[in-house]
Amino acid sequence: MPLTIEQAAYTEGLLRKVGFTPTPEQEPILKCLKREILVSGGEQSGKSMVASKYLLKRMPEVKGPALYWLVAADYERTRKEFEYIAEDMLMLGWADSANVSKRVDPGLITLKDFTRIVTKSDNDPRTLAMEKPNGIIGCEASQLMLTSFERLRGRTAPAKGWLFMSGTMESSLGWFPKLLTEWAQGYGDSQSFSLPSWSNVHVYPGGRSDPEILRQERDQSDAFFMERIAGQAVPPAGLVFNEFRGDIHVKEWAQWVKGSHVYLAHDPGYSSASATLAVQIIDGQVRVIDEVYEKLLTTEDIITMVYDPIKHPWAVDIHAGTADVAATQHQAAPSVVEVWRA
Repeated sequence: MPLTIEQAAYTEGLLRKVGFTPTPEQEPILKCLKREILVSGGEQSGKSMVASKYLLKRMPEVKGPALYWLVAADYERTRKEFEYIAEDMLMLGWADSANVSKRVDPGLITLKDFTRIVTKSDNDPRTLAMEKPNGIIGCEASQLMLTSFERLRGRTAPAKGWLFMSGTMESSLGWFPKLLTEWAQGYGDSQSFSLPSWSNVHVYPGGRSDPEILRQERDQSDAFFMERIAGQAVPPAGLVFNEFRGDIHVKEWAQWVKGSHVYLAHDPGYSSASATLAVQIIDGQVRVIDEVYEKLLTTEDIITMVYDPIKHPWAVDIHAGTADVAATQHQAAPSVVEVWRA
């Protein structure tokens, strides 16, 4: 929900009180009020500072005592965010130094209204249960496992809280760079941002043309520079179409267009699963409208499921299909291609 003019002015005032002025690249991140935010930051981009200020800006949304988590692969990786947040709370007079722990393993900041800001370690999944945080900051989130991300996502649901994940990419593989690409243009209540190293003008006063940035670009590999400095995902080597980008080439579509040809793309399997995509080509665009993904079923079973017009109304428009080359193999039985043809 958009902030009122008064709320927006108040949150901007909080940043001024703690002496923080966002850069042009940081500003849209701090203004984003979606439920899930992902920030891929280059090295020394100030992503920990931005994370701490994001928490500060969203705290006024909750009336009364609230609960916030700082989560990382281990406690030590929450230190920067914890120290920045503690400094802000003390400067605003929202907390007393006696109620700010000296340690981060775990760390606890208790505010005067009994709001708690707690550090959590992914090394102990038991710490990520039982409570209903109003907001979670994932520190060095690119180092968290997919299961951890899914767990954190679940913990924000009861209180309809937000999840802010920031980190520097270790590579362009895994859930973190995947979501960075998919959420770049906004995806429902999710949004991603890239925060390049040169956006931190306190470290690189020359910005993109800073001599140190140019040296890194000259001396490092393209992949290293894009991932670790620019905060951008790089298509993995070996892709058939290495120009493919999820943020540009993938969008959500309504559903099957009745009366237009449906094409099947079949990857046969039994114990390793059988996958059949139902695809339409509309206005020159390939649209995947459904998938039949099953294990431990024979080819005849799969065909029966695919052609079921009750489960799959698009079945009436099936026109043609293609299959993986493995479909031509004989495994002591007719090949998958032969069964489909029959």
